[in-house]
Amino acid sequence: MTIGIDTSRVTKPHLTGTEYYSIEIIKAMASLDETDDFLLYAQKDPSKHLGELPPNFKTKVMPFPRLWSQFRLSWEMLFKKPDVLFVPSHLVPLIHPKNTVVTLHDLGFKHFPDLYPPKELLYHNWGMNFSAKHAKKIITPSEFTKKDLIQTYTLNPDKITAIWHGIDQDFFRPDPNIKKKKTIFFIGRLEEKKNIIGMIRAYETLRKEQAIKHQLILAGSPGYGYENIERVIEKLPQEIRHDIILPGYISQKEYLKFLQEADIFLFCTFFEGFGLPVIEAMSTGVPVVASNATSIPEITANAAVLCDPQNPLQIAAALSKIINRDRLKKSLILKGRVRAKIFTWEKAAQKTLEVLIDSCS
Repeated sequence: MTIGIDTSRVTKPHLTGTEYYSIEIIKAMASLDETDDFLLYAQKDPSKHLGELPPNFKTKVMPFPRLWSQFRLSWEMLFKKPDVLFVPSHLVPLIHPKNTVVTLHDLGFKHFPDLYPPKELLYHNWGMNFSAKHAKKIITPSEFTKKDLIQTYTLNPDKITAIWHGIDQDFFRPDPNIKKKKTIFFIGRLEEKKNIIGMIRAYETLRKEQAIKHQLILAGSPGYGYENIERVIEKLPQEIRHDIILPGYISQKEYLKFLQEADIFLFCTFFEGFGLPVIEAMSTGVPVVASNATSIPEITANAAVLCDPQNPLQIAAALSKIINRDRLKKSLILKGRVRAKIFTWEKAAQKTLEVLIDSCS
């Protein structure tokens, strides 16, 4: 059997959750399946991120300036269809095999349309609707996203399989040689849909009411509405403003170091299909404050302090609990590390391969 995989997201200049999912699921499948033939369709050479793959994995690089999935990949599917096409990131090409499997990560744009740029919103609405209706099988990263898809697009539940993401357990781990700092750390695109302003307001409250010494580190590239985030920061008192650190987009090694140094990981976003950084923080031994909404309660179980992302005072109270209660902090670290062990890319890849094979029956 030939399994084709759209690897267009693997070569993006700035990798985020969807891109890392594409990379890790391909690498994990390569370690499991030596029988089937895999053909990776790519806009650029993906070897920088995928490394050396086994002989049954071949890459076809097909340069094309824009709308690669809809035009160049569709053209390839018109003449040379694989037995099954796997699209790890949202968008099924216009022309595709009848056996097409797509991973749909979340429907945040349906719930918070005002927090998306108009063109991106149009793209998501059209692309998600097309993919949901035309894919033979759908994979979601959580049961929450599966239910959301069923309700939004009136889909047959049997068409959808929820498969949790994994993490690199060997990479995301504590380092006893790294000294902890008084930092509250967040990673993600710096945009309004990630509730950056709400988390800043929570930090401001803590600084004013409890005079905490922690810095707030917000790592990530600027996104939609970033100018509003900048305005909020500029209006803060100087002593608070100077303790909000914006390192921009960071490498995986830098990310790990920030995590290992952090006192608390903060991830009170409005909407998540999975929330990969939460599990990475847990695996690294960092207590987590996260949203009590969307997929996060499913993923964290009882291993994090959850709060309403719409309420900065609740976020501040949750942070305060961990800062002021050492026993709670130690308990969360232990629970988080145990919880994180559940999430492996090997499990995710094995279940994904089962869906791909099943789509051909």
